[in-house]
Amino acid sequence: MRYERAASFLRDASRLPPEHYTMFKDAVYKHFLPAISQGAHTGTVPWPTRLRIHKLTDTDIYSLTWNFASPDGRATFRFTTHDDSEPVLQSRRIGDHSIYNRP
Repeated sequence: MRYERAASFLRDASRLPPEHYTMFKDAVYKHFLPAISQGAHTGTVPWPTRLRIHKLTDTDIYSLTWNFASPDGRATFRFTTHDDSEPVLQSRRIGDHSIYNRP
C-alpha cells in the first residue's frame, strides 16, 4: 500500500499547533498503521475503537478521530488506486470537526 497526503491535508497540517500534530502522528503510528497492516481496511480485523473510524455518509471518505478532548482532533482519508492498481491510502484533511464541511 502506498500513502499520499493531499494538498488540503498538508495545508491543514501546517496550521496545526506542533503539539496537536505530534498527537496525530502518535495515534497514526501506534494505532492506525498497525490496524492497516493487519487488514482493518479490508474488514479482516476491526478498526481500533480508540480511533472511532467511520465512513462519511454518501462518500468514499473515512473519518478518524485522534483526540476527543481539547484539541478536537479529526482527520479524513480514503482508499483509492492508481494506474498500477496498487492500493493507496490518501490523507485528505486534518483539524477539528469543521473539516467535515469539505472532507
